[in-house]
Amino acid sequence: MRFPNAEAVCRVKDPQVWTPAQSRLMAAACREMACFHARRSPELGALYRRRGFRPDSIRNEKDLARIPMLGVSAMKSFLLTSLPHRQTVLRLTSSGTRGQKTQIWFDAASLERCQSQLSVLWEQEGLRSHEPTNYLMFVYDPKEAKDLGIAFSDTNQQRFAPAARVFYAVRKGPGGGWEFRKAETLQALREFAGAGLPVRLFGIPSFIYEFLSEMAEPVRLPPGSWMVTGGGWKAAEDKKVSREYFRELASRMLGLPVENIRDGYGMAEHCAPYLECRRHRFHVPVYCRVYVRDPVTLAVLPPGRPGLLELVTPWNAMMPNLAILSTDMGAISPQRCPCGYDSPTFTLLGRGGLTKHKGCAIHAGEIVRRAS
Repeated sequence: MRFPNAEAVCRVKDPQVWTPAQSRLMAAACREMACFHARRSPELGALYRRRGFRPDSIRNEKDLARIPMLGVSAMKSFLLTSLPHRQTVLRLTSSGTRGQKTQIWFDAASLERCQSQLSVLWEQEGLRSHEPTNYLMFVYDPKEAKDLGIAFSDTNQQRFAPAARVFYAVRKGPGGGWEFRKAETLQALREFAGAGLPVRLFGIPSFIYEFLSEMAEPVRLPPGSWMVTGGGWKAAEDKKVSREYFRELASRMLGLPVENIRDGYGMAEHCAPYLECRRHRFHVPVYCRVYVRDPVTLAVLPPGRPGLLELVTPWNAMMPNLAILSTDMGAISPQRCPCGYDSPTFTLLGRGGLTKHKGCAIHAGEIVRRAS
């Protein structure tokens, strides 16, 4: 099955800049993917019929907000697929031994579209380099984490600059439990700082914050170094600090320009990437749509009003996650971002509801506390 419009929109150069032509392309991509899933996914087809929704009625930008949503909890509870399982080339899960797991399956073409979304975004933000780079990874060692989504995601980001050396800060100990190896991580950081090559630090903010807070003396990383965080604070919410303070601390302890300290946003059930711009705002790339919905009525809220985030992207043919209603709270910014991109921006405001889902970082807060 071919999806020419989805292929095209996932490869748009400069995805943080919207044009009328790209808006039409996004509508066409969502239409072809919605029509496909309506035929191939019994669950989504039933949802569309109950809502009286015809996927071929998607014609323009306004129609995208009419697409019936899957609740994120549905993907945590059920494996929903639209292609034969034999076409699966990659399986990832969002959590390990605790919390509700989400399985995300990829066929080859869908995985390539998802990878293209990340490629064009990182290219636009200046994160592609041909210079050998040392990587300090504040995530689970993928050799031991196996199919854990965040380990794959952060390791996947190493393809944008050739790896000289790679160090993983979270590995299994003799008893089989995860350990945050702070002393070894500090040694690796000092070696990387003295090697002269750019350094890229990736990982979970709670791990990095704990590490930076306990450093006795700052180091100065070589020019061209970056830090990209992702995965949120998870079970370490009690240690959470503002992004402004986090950036100030990282800049002071590592010698990084604040423009080179970015946060990423995403979730296994959606998979499309969001990355802060140089002014530290999350933009909606052309291959996504973000709506803010009233938690009670599910009506789309205007800019500035907080609500539940709905995330739309047409890359996935294997699973019917075209439109996902998350449990994350946020708001669309009413002002244009001063960075120069004309795409909408949104602010994250925490998790909604009374029950918190444990996501892709396996009890990260417990690992941080154990290492303290």
